[in-house]
Amino acid sequence: MYQQFYDKSDLLAWPLVGLVIFIGLFLGVLGYVFFGLKNKDKVDEMAALPFVTENESDGYAEGRAQNNE
Repeated sequence: MYQQFYDKSDLLAWPLVGLVIFIGLFLGVLGYVFFGLKNKDKVDEMAALPFVTENESDGYAEGRAQNNE
């Protein structure tokens, strides 16, 4: 049944292209996690990055400081 449906479809290549792109990116991220982060110093440096800095201009830090007073 599926062979007859896909046999007449000219657009079957696009979902396959999307699947190949997704799998490639997924494997790339996995490769970076397993092989690119083997350096303990690099992992510690990334772990020490702050989530919010005092220099942000979105008003979040200032609004939080005003609410605590």
